Amino acid sequence: MDGMLQERWDAVIFDFDGVLCDSNHLKGETFATLYADDRPAVQDAIRAYHRDNGGMPRREKLARFERDLLGRVLDEERLDRLVDGFAAAVEEAVIACAEIPGATEFLATHAGRPSLFIISATPHEEMLRIVERRGMADHFVSVHGSPPGKAETAAMLLARHDLRRERVAFVGDAVQDYAAATALDLPFVGVRDRDGRHPFPEGTPTIADLRDLTAVLSTL
Repeated sequence: MDGMLQERWDAVIFDFDGVLCDSNHLKGETFATLYADDRPAVQDAIRAYHRDNGGMPRREKLARFERDLLGRVLDEERLDRLVDGFAAAVEEAVIACAEIPGATEFLATHAGRPSLFIISATPHEEMLRIVERRGMADHFVSVHGSPPGKAETAAMLLARHDLRRERVAFVGDAVQDYAAATALDLPFVGVRDRDGRHPFPEGTPTIADLRDLTAVLSTL
């Protein structure tokens, strides 16, 4: 099956949180902690918004918390403090957290053939540090955080590496991942959350974790 996978695909693009690293829950808790002085209902709403809007850059997410959930006039200085507070709290936790089952085995087996990439909404330099410190960097041709957006980064990779769209799979767990793949006509595989939920249209190929990825990619 591994040989068949290598013949079918030239590249696989991965999101990071919730796809390679089991970090979505801890990021949701970190967002909620920033609002520890607010009532519990606010923190619950923030957790739910984070869960339902994976793949969104943290600054945009925090701006929406302030404006849409709390009805506050957007204060850029406060927003800067929230972004900095989130970054300080979350990076070490992501470095230390568990992987999505099957990630190590898939990356070790397939690194280099097909070519592997990461595109994440995490700020670029932070994403590079996390991948390096988790000992994953050697598996990937390149690692990309934000900005720019995921579709723009994926389009750049297609052009830079002369990749055919039908031979590049995008693996993600968020609406933004699906939207980026759809915008570029890339085959997509969704990763379900811990409770088996996912935000993708009916009929989208999905997996519980990366132990199932080779089998699903071999059928597309």
